[in-house]
Amino acid sequence: MVSTSPLMARVAQALAPEGALARAWPEWRAREAQAAMAQAVAQTVEEGGALLVEAPAGSGKTLAYLLPWLLSGRRAVISTSTHVLQRQLAERDLPRLASATGQAVRVAVLKGRGRYVCLARLQAAVDMGPRIGAPAEHAWLRELLLWAERGGDGDLDQVAGVDTIAGLHGRVTSTSENCARQACARWAECHVERARRAAQAADVVVINHHVWLAELQRQRRGRPRLLPEVDVVVFDEAHALHGLRARLDAEVIEHTALQRLWADLTALADGPLRGLQAWRLLAHDGQVATRGLAQALGAAVSREGRQAWPLGDRQAPWRLATAVAAAQAALRASADADPRLGRLLERTRAAAAVLHTLLSSDDPAAVWLDWQSREDWACLRPAVENDALAAHALVTGTSLGARSVVHASATLGQDEALLWHRDALAVGADWSPRTLRLRVGDEDPGAAALYVPEGLPEPAEATHPQALAERIVPWIELLGGRCLVLATTRRAAQRLAQALQARGRPGWRVLLVGDKPTHAALQALRHAGGGAPTIVVACGALWQGIDVPGEALQLLVIDKLPFAPPDDPWLQRRLERARAVGADPFTSVQLADAAMALRQGAGRLIRRAGDRGLIVIGDVRLRRRAYGPALLAALPACRWLDTEGEVQAWLGELEALTRSSTTDRPSAS
Repeated sequence: MVSTSPLMARVAQALAPEGALARAWPEWRAREAQAAMAQAVAQTVEEGGALLVEAPAGSGKTLAYLLPWLLSGRRAVISTSTHVLQRQLAERDLPRLASATGQAVRVAVLKGRGRYVCLARLQAAVDMGPRIGAPAEHAWLRELLLWAERGGDGDLDQVAGVDTIAGLHGRVTSTSENCARQACARWAECHVERARRAAQAADVVVINHHVWLAELQRQRRGRPRLLPEVDVVVFDEAHALHGLRARLDAEVIEHTALQRLWADLTALADGPLRGLQAWRLLAHDGQVATRGLAQALGAAVSREGRQAWPLGDRQAPWRLATAVAAAQAALRASADADPRLGRLLERTRAAAAVLHTLLSSDDPAAVWLDWQSREDWACLRPAVENDALAAHALVTGTSLGARSVVHASATLGQDEALLWHRDALAVGADWSPRTLRLRVGDEDPGAAALYVPEGLPEPAEATHPQALAERIVPWIELLGGRCLVLATTRRAAQRLAQALQARGRPGWRVLLVGDKPTHAALQALRHAGGGAPTIVVACGALWQGIDVPGEALQLLVIDKLPFAPPDDPWLQRRLERARAVGADPFTSVQLADAAMALRQGAGRLIRRAGDRGLIVIGDVRLRRRAYGPALLAALPACRWLDTEGEVQAWLGELEALTRSSTTDRPSAS
């Protein structure tokens, strides 16, 4: 029998029917799964070690890991998968729980440098005046400067319209290489430095997984650490660490980083270092070469995502390599004139390394391409396979001095040992965390219904988005919006949004995440009420973690089954590992991945007791393929609807419940 520690006893008291949470929150009710997770986390915080917890959507896992840490009084880092979840934790969950328990806690949010306005660079962009033919752009920059100087944290995720003027991102943010640091006239007001100082002083720092990866990369390169030493590290939405595993210790060229490099070289032509080199010409050659490579890649790729290098012709990468080499030579020759030139030189080294491998190797898998669009792509030279030491640092938090680490998610595996999560991270056999796989005892199988429309085109067919949009428009109309559409790719999300906009009724709001900041789109969905019917269309981040409880979301549409492309080179490595241990690659990796992703997406619908809704999966393969039952078994318990008549009847029930409701159901928002 496990002995009860003082912390475990305090957690039990707080969760009791007459405890602190019940006194603070009239809607509070104790949940068995939540209490079991909270006790397991408390034991891990007290004793040290690692804990993996799979807890289903709606079980209250966020509170279950926050409460034991908060009552322990220890310092912590909480890493989650998206900026949306960072905001939710820092602005809603943590303050609310601290107030309920009477604990004073200093919370800091830390994002990557590129998420914050750089006052100096933004002021310089405004002072340059409008570019020819772009008065609206300059007006937006002036408004952004006024906003950034009014106070606040300078977080660009809070700025409406920032995604629509993505080309200006490099002009309004800084990088570690072009930051002037204490020499900057706006150093005392710097939003990045304020965020970092707040992180060092905080009791808990809320980061995202990409910041965690960047922190590990800084440490591996011998750079100063940004995060403080802590006792506890929590990875919320821990399954999302899998997406970073392929980039761990990889050398990367990102299109946005190249664009910033050439912009910074151009700026040298007008600054105090003008005349040292032909900076403007060097930047021009680099911009032309970067644009040429993007165009060549755009013509060669057939899909989004990670893939082996697609170009057989080496002319475009050779031109970029030549431009990078010329910039390196000029920066090296002038580096003694100013420390900023040395930092610019450092930025060219990863690009030169990747391009050298690309041009010298005949192996198409020696360099990978991660492609989203001509403005959003990266080339990476992957690290040595099975680097267990780097993987251990990724998943444990020991580099921050942490004694305890918790991985929490609704999807970590389909067995009690949670092997899917551990295998995907490729940590090594010597890592042996405790595991806990929870189920909600009072789960209502009648809360959600599932429908897979017959007669749709196969997902690979070009007409699929339009056909799916036509099917769901009447259902959206009946519910008055209240709809979230999750697409598997950015291109599919764009096509679905366009199709819904074209087929929707006057006054409908179709919000494509990317055109609006994610949190703004979610707020529009949460607070649509009786106003304009609202549909949010998204891919990527909104498959996980986001919370829209109650009647605000009653229709969840998933465009197709989330199978990873079979030619993904990281997936191929994982398939090879599965074969090496005698496992079936499709079942243990590809099907398991799809099942977990599908469960994550479907989990967006039912968030609280009393929630009701319809899940539509627009993929006829669920009905026709032999693997369909295995994927359906991974979904939350729900009613199966077989005909459109049954769908209409179910939606009629939902619409009647919504109409008769006179009060909002309690929620944590």
